[in-house]
Amino acid sequence: MENSIVTRQLKVGYDGNIIVPGFDAEIKKGKITSIIGANGCGKSTVLKAIGRIIKAESGVVIINDAEMLKMRSNEIAQQMAILPQSPSAPGTLTCRELVSYGRFPYQKGLGKLSAEDKQIIEWALCVTNMSGFCDREIAGLSGGQRQRVWIAMALAQQTGIILLDEPTTYLDLAHQLEVLELLKKLNVQQNTTIVMVLHDLNLASRYSDYLLAMKDGKIEKYGTADEVMTAQMLRTCFGIDGSIATDERSGKPVCYSYELSKKDDESQ
Repeated sequence: MENSIVTRQLKVGYDGNIIVPGFDAEIKKGKITSIIGANGCGKSTVLKAIGRIIKAESGVVIINDAEMLKMRSNEIAQQMAILPQSPSAPGTLTCRELVSYGRFPYQKGLGKLSAEDKQIIEWALCVTNMSGFCDREIAGLSGGQRQRVWIAMALAQQTGIILLDEPTTYLDLAHQLEVLELLKKLNVQQNTTIVMVLHDLNLASRYSDYLLAMKDGKIEKYGTADEVMTAQMLRTCFGIDGSIATDERSGKPVCYSYELSKKDDESQ
């Protein structure tokens, strides 16, 4: 199976404090991969380094067989889109105006939108079920609608890879499912490679082809949900003793009950 993203010895930190000491990963093309782990383990840091939001101390990121450091910014933007956690834009922008920003990597000269650009923008709004809101200002949207219009902007970039940092944060249960169902549809229908950081383990298991569990900036376990979603992983990565069962709806493993891991010395 081909890989969309490969990292080799990726070292990332902030102000001299190394969070990710050496990250080696192979992200499968056309699949959904969710990065999971406890707070502070380096999930978002890795995603930001791959998406060039922050600069890595060292290491290599390869996108579709090309080394990212040797690529121009517009070349990267034509192959990979990234949505950070809680993205922001002026509330007076309309949905169509925000989505149009996704066409910037392709614009030349005066930067005017071509007929093709406009067609792609309308397509992205349609696919995300936002056509009916295209002239509405972002400030007037619900949380789920805002997430959909940001995803529409990423789609307008016409990339084969989308990175998302906690796309369900602050959304209620229905809107979480709405966003993840949309991402799943894009993955299936457009063969889009999706890499996202998720806090909800059961949603990550349900909607992902692969899970990448992290601890202390390193990969603890990588594989299918059945391979990764285990009591041992929960104990190692999250410090909890969890009970795992199979979800009758999805056929994927779920953690249905848990408690803090008991220390070995508690009984002493």
